[in-house]
Amino acid sequence: MARPTLTLIAQQKLSAFIRPPKGSTVLEASGVIAKDGDYYIVFDNIRRLARVSSALQLASAEHGWFGPSRDGEGYEDLAFSPHTRRFYLLIEAEKHPDGTYKPLIDECDEQGGYKKRRSVDVAFDQRNTGMEGLSAVRWQGRDYLLGLCEGNGGHGGRKGKTPSRGLIHVLRRAGSAWISVAKIALPPNLKFEDYSAVAIRGRRIAVLSQQTSRLWIGTLRCSDWTITDRGTVYDFPRSRKGKRQYRTLEGLCWLSANSFVMVSDLAKADYSTRCRKHDQSIHLFRLPKG
Repeated sequence: MARPTLTLIAQQKLSAFIRPPKGSTVLEASGVIAKDGDYYIVFDNIRRLARVSSALQLASAEHGWFGPSRDGEGYEDLAFSPHTRRFYLLIEAEKHPDGTYKPLIDECDEQGGYKKRRSVDVAFDQRNTGMEGLSAVRWQGRDYLLGLCEGNGGHGGRKGKTPSRGLIHVLRRAGSAWISVAKIALPPNLKFEDYSAVAIRGRRIAVLSQQTSRLWIGTLRCSDWTITDRGTVYDFPRSRKGKRQYRTLEGLCWLSANSFVMVSDLAKADYSTRCRKHDQSIHLFRLPKG
């Protein structure tokens, strides 16, 4: 049985709106949120936010970098809480004194001003396979962050590419750290090779896979942090020959009950021309009707 396919509404290279950082020619987009008529975007290759007007008009003065640049490599994802009025910027993992790798989360105010950095008390065995997605949730008056693991079961290497063990940590702030207070196990029927973004809208949860080039939507129950259904898996538009075209999607945010904004990373050197055509871009997709 064929999977339902998302419909492309619009897309544009990010370089049409903002210039790459000094000393670079690429925009390795890794996360996006929609806020107050703008899209806020983070990148793998710079620790700084960008802001693009949701009108997506070319040559507009409303587009540009937002807040100061910070030292270090880029962010993997970002979230915004309307309750705390804070941006949360995810650093995938950095080496901890005990030899493991742990994520970090920077907090910024609504003007992009840096406020605080807190570590995440979740250990990974590899630096480049840690937390890849972030989303803010408020439940019974408490604020949480959902941290999506890139690899299956939170592992790297071949073990992390074995499907059916998608994992999200429920993070709660505790002093100078974020601690994992629960784990959300994604349905075993979800055969994703990796996980690149998570987004919440009410009880609906969406998870994106870069390598598998698919989107899954299910139902989250916050009372016990479980997924209550198998959900639905969607394909992205394919080429006329049925080949994957979207293999670099990393950022994901709901725009409405049936539409999303997404951003894409730099294509790998061995990716086809059809994939490179859609990299380093901003994309608007909607769910199929019916």
